Amino acid sequence: MVRTGLLMLAALVVGLAAITHQSLWMDEGSGAFKALMPTLKEWWTMTLTLGGSDVQMPVYMFLLWCWAKVGALSEYALRCINLPWLILMVFALRRVRFWPLVCLTSPIVLYYVGELRPYTMQMACGAMAAAAFGTLIANRDHEGFKGLHEAAAAALLLACSSLTAAVWAAGVALGVAMLRPDWLRRGGFWLSLAPWAAGAFLIGGYYLFTLLQGYRAASMEKASILSVGFGFYELLGLLGLGPGRNELRSSPMAAVSHLHLLVPAALCIGGAWIAGFRAWAKSTPIRSVVAVACAVLVPVFILTAVGFAQDFRVLGRHMSPAVPAVLLPIAGAFNLTGGAARRGLLLGGSAVLFMIASSLTLRFLERHARDDYRRATGICIESLKQGKTVWWQADMNATRYYAYRHGGIPMVNAIQILESEPPSGFMFADVVVINRPDFRYPGGNHRAELKRNSFENAGTFTGFEVWKTNY
Repeated sequence: MVRTGLLMLAALVVGLAAITHQSLWMDEGSGAFKALMPTLKEWWTMTLTLGGSDVQMPVYMFLLWCWAKVGALSEYALRCINLPWLILMVFALRRVRFWPLVCLTSPIVLYYVGELRPYTMQMACGAMAAAAFGTLIANRDHEGFKGLHEAAAAALLLACSSLTAAVWAAGVALGVAMLRPDWLRRGGFWLSLAPWAAGAFLIGGYYLFTLLQGYRAASMEKASILSVGFGFYELLGLLGLGPGRNELRSSPMAAVSHLHLLVPAALCIGGAWIAGFRAWAKSTPIRSVVAVACAVLVPVFILTAVGFAQDFRVLGRHMSPAVPAVLLPIAGAFNLTGGAARRGLLLGGSAVLFMIASSLTLRFLERHARDDYRRATGICIESLKQGKTVWWQADMNATRYYAYRHGGIPMVNAIQILESEPPSGFMFADVVVINRPDFRYPGGNHRAELKRNSFENAGTFTGFEVWKTNY
């Protein structure tokens, strides 16, 4: 009991420290603004009206609306909705020695526990699925259905968290079928699975409705090998040791100046993973290894293929359910025995030290801060109060959230001019606010044009440039 309490306290303290007061960026602001709607009907209407990927994250967005109703309106308070999922992630695999240590030092875990999106929920579901697979493998000759309900619960929660995570839910189902093909011939299996199948049928019908209505995730750039590579770079926990996201997106070669940290970190983390995976694979039947590998790799291939076909960027966050597949072997490196014990301890310890360093830099260094919509919206509102014309080249949902924080619904209505009547060109604006200029103006050619139209740079901060006329 004491151990359980201490573990929960550790997860809570680490989670509270990982969450920040930073500005909500555009995707976070989208869900946060809709959560401000006073009634469930208004929330649903606003969700469908504004569209975007939030429509395909039903359970998380509903929970966010409920969370806001208990008074969680600030950036920090809203992000605390992820804490129960972090605790669940730690406890799902607590019987694996060193799992809590590796999980609570992982940069990708700690970064996304501080982001108002369903990725911590998906990591927790991935941990539940991993625990279920462990039960299935340990009881592979058992006559009962031990591990079935745990795997089914993980899959259904995954499917409810987002449409992309439904692909991972299918991966869980594939893994179960490969681990216990004998179940497929037993009527008791299908009877036990029926309630979970009913839930899957309902969520599948909902996603079909959203797709037929034309809802889908927005993409600011096309899928590419680089974006997929960035996903694995993020999964390994290297992001904090390299350049910031905005810098890396605009120039992938920016990572070169950080190679003195990235190379040894990749070698240690990769070495620990290989050592832990090899030890597990040697002690596990080959069919079980193949089943788990398929459960992880098939969704990766499907999402990558969809990304290229639909111009959808596959990043590390879209592979959140696979985080346990990255972290468990690192925890396993600590548990090597015999002559490999010292090597495993060295590799595992070095990997954890690099992950701690990456987590700390992600948390505290300005280059890793989220796009500062809070500051940009403040500049915008002040300019509008002065009677100036603002050309707002940025997301509107995060802007609406901060407008609401400035002056409630009347201020939200006042800024609608940014979307309904934007200037048709630089010459008709007094202030230009641009989010992620590298996306909106590849090559940076907007600066010369702005200067030709008598604009001066009035500020550059995380994710934004602000330009004002000099007359």
